[in-house]
Amino acid sequence: MSLDNGEYQVRQHAFLRDAILPILPFLEDPAVNEIMLNADGCIWIDRAGTLGKTAVTMNAPKALAILRAVAGQADLQLTAHSPSLDAELRPWGARVKAAIPPITKAPVFTIRKPPARVFTLDEYVDAGILTDAQAEILRAAVAAKQNILVSGATASGKTTFVNALLAEIARTDDRVFIVEDIPELQCASPNRVQYHVQPPFTTRLAIMDALRSRPDRIVVGEVREGGAALELIKAWNTGHPGGLGTLHANDNRQALNRLCQLIEEVAQRAPREIIAETVNVCVHIRRDHRARARRRLAGLDFVRGLAVDGSWDLVPLESAGGLTFQR
Repeated sequence: MSLDNGEYQVRQHAFLRDAILPILPFLEDPAVNEIMLNADGCIWIDRAGTLGKTAVTMNAPKALAILRAVAGQADLQLTAHSPSLDAELRPWGARVKAAIPPITKAPVFTIRKPPARVFTLDEYVDAGILTDAQAEILRAAVAAKQNILVSGATASGKTTFVNALLAEIARTDDRVFIVEDIPELQCASPNRVQYHVQPPFTTRLAIMDALRSRPDRIVVGEVREGGAALELIKAWNTGHPGGLGTLHANDNRQALNRLCQLIEEVAQRAPREIIAETVNVCVHIRRDHRARARRRLAGLDFVRGLAVDGSWDLVPLESAGGLTFQR
């Protein structure tokens, strides 16, 4: 007897839930952001920005069973010949990055949970991450349809911050096209399209689809392909301003350099002049254990263009005087 799709999904979810039972309390704890298993069987969690080792351990067979269950519900293979896994843990919407032997001594994984809710810019101010002036600058940048690039290290809070900017975009009537590989971005705009790309369909192809879907704003959850970086700059520069994108970098200058490096994976030379004209505002978020919220805004710059020597001409927005986001 065959199962219909609905019943199959229910059974698959029940099997997966049983497999992940040892870490289920962490997965369902709203204060836990990430769950990590190391090869020694120890499980660590990031709870509200604080990393700590738990009393829970997991042996290799149990970890492998969990990972194969995750791979199965994503229709992916996890074997010695394909030992790396990048998948979504449904229906929790969490991102799973995992590996098994022979590239690791024993199974390892990092599970990153989606934000429990969307924080507003006002809440960022209340938490001490932004000042009132910075929040107003960001609202003005969104309203003026500036292209905003958000950078930071892993787990610095880039996605959560972009969600706060998306909450500002949702106040407009704009049609928003969102591209990401794991569903983490949350947008309340009633006129939106969200692509969750999976190989062989790439972020680059999704951005090309966006251009044929009458978007007002194009948002990319994480820019990490050369082709995607190039298509995004082209899209933002050809009548689709007001977009958002994130990438990994150490500061705002390095974010623009990283964008160039990605583009040079697919092009002989990165169009620095076009990048300088297209990316309007750079925001850098940094983890800071001394800060009350464990995060702080470490850079908020307007990209004025290229300096005479070819370097990025960045203007700290809080010292920009009467800047009104008009080029």
